[in-house]
Amino acid sequence: MKDLQLTYSPYTLKLKKSFFTARTEIKERKGFILRLTDPGGFEGIGDCCPFPEFGSESIEDVEKLLSDFKLKVRIDETEIEKSLNNCLGNYNNLPALRYGLEQAIINIICNKNKTTIDNLLNLILKKRVNVNAAIGFLNPENSVNAARKFIEKGFTTIKFKVGRSNFEDDFSIVKLIRKSIGDNIKLRVDANGNWNLGDAIINLEQLQKFDIEYAEQPVIKLSDYIELKNNTKIPLAPDESIRSVKDAMEFIKSGAVSYLILKPMMIGGLLPTLEIIKQAEAENITPVITSSFESAVGKTNAVIAAASVKANVAHGLGVADYFANTITNDPFPIESGKIILS
Repeated sequence: MKDLQLTYSPYTLKLKKSFFTARTEIKERKGFILRLTDPGGFEGIGDCCPFPEFGSESIEDVEKLLSDFKLKVRIDETEIEKSLNNCLGNYNNLPALRYGLEQAIINIICNKNKTTIDNLLNLILKKRVNVNAAIGFLNPENSVNAARKFIEKGFTTIKFKVGRSNFEDDFSIVKLIRKSIGDNIKLRVDANGNWNLGDAIINLEQLQKFDIEYAEQPVIKLSDYIELKNNTKIPLAPDESIRSVKDAMEFIKSGAVSYLILKPMMIGGLLPTLEIIKQAEAENITPVITSSFESAVGKTNAVIAAASVKANVAHGLGVADYFANTITNDPFPIESGKIILS
């Protein structure tokens, strides 16, 4: 496999309703479906869905590159991971593009060898992947109604966005939710890095009584996580702070976190995500894989990563229902709060 021919097509996915977080309002997601063809005619597709608000390059950055893009790939199929990391190294600062290229190349190799991605990469995948529901900034009544609807659909883990300008609003909603849904549903809170260290210490102390599974991205800096670890009983889970293997290794070595939130689209592909999973599990840290509101094409490799995680934890892969339109059928629909792999 040497010269690969690239074609690409832009897409826009509209959300049924805006999804509000402490960081941004999400109304739509834009990306590119990449198609690579090798000299033998074998084709692979990948999704490139930038999300600059959460740490990736911009859609404009990618479009400029794709308009005059050339890629030479030399893959030793006995050392696929090493070969891919070498040939895609120039795109490490463009994680969404790297993700799409890696996905398309792996697809080509699988198609050429008539094999599956788990066989190609020697992965042991679970047949069922638990999925968490996510609730953005809603008022108390709508938050409770959304939680109840998710529970009726079979979800047993719910993540709530916190980090409002007034923490009392966050507190009131979490309190109301826990009272409304009982003790058997797991609750997660995600502040999207909107608290400083002092606020995080105070806020998490107040939330401890609600049996929170973990606090996602309460602060930003690793040093703050280390200090926060000593001041809260709630497990900590960085997300936006991890945008590379190097970032992840620093958190793993710190001993400050119990979970790692991994967005493969933001990290740059399935392979670096799998590397982080391996290192995290070796240190008894639980990886949680989440999508980046990308298309069903891009979600595929996030599902693969989630299925490779040993712990029976819920992953953030339930985004399809938020979209008003699709570009392809979802090969991994959610059924009763789970994704079933064939």
